[in-house]
Amino acid sequence: MSNIIKLVQLDKALLKPYYKYFLVMIFATVPMMFGFKAIIPSIVFAMSMIAMTSNYTFSVAEKNDLNRLYGLLPVSKKDIVAGRYFFTAIIGFVAIAIMVVLNLIVLTIAKVTITNEEVLLGIGSGIIVYFLFTAIQLPGLFKFGSLKGRLFSFVPFIGIFSASASLNSIRISDTSPSFSLEILNSPYALLIFAVLTGVVLYGISLGISQKIYDKMEL
Repeated sequence: MSNIIKLVQLDKALLKPYYKYFLVMIFATVPMMFGFKAIIPSIVFAMSMIAMTSNYTFSVAEKNDLNRLYGLLPVSKKDIVAGRYFFTAIIGFVAIAIMVVLNLIVLTIAKVTITNEEVLLGIGSGIIVYFLFTAIQLPGLFKFGSLKGRLFSFVPFIGIFSASASLNSIRISDTSPSFSLEILNSPYALLIFAVLTGVVLYGISLGISQKIYDKMEL
């Protein structure tokens, strides 16, 4: 575990010059927040965009030929892959926290009433979207690298607008007791479901990436 934490710190240092781009991307979604005027589609849209940045670490590592460095470090290939996944997950949770705060500010300015349940639904939806998209992208990036695997970085575009449009109509106050998706009437259940789904998705994706990376020479 200590090796994974060290690798996370290494990835953090590598991406330090890119932090401003993350912030620009996050704040660029503010106009969309005013357009949606609902926290769920706003967070889904933003997390889809943030998921596209998962190739940044791979790009920096390739530009600096860090595979040689990894080969010299007393860490296993499994640690390297796990560290990259752990770092990607951290970025996702930090982004969701920032998006929730921004949405609350924007919706307050727009004089839109929002409930705690809607906030929880927004968080849960954001977690599912981010972890789903990055779980799909990471194996491709490990296999093909940041350049050839760039196609995988555009996976989020497939669901950005369709997911945002469908979730735009979901509000807790509008759901009836007979609502077919019972889980949407229980924000805490959705939040737990989202976290568990994220863990399962990353578990499967991590296993695939480790098999891919094990066959590669450092």
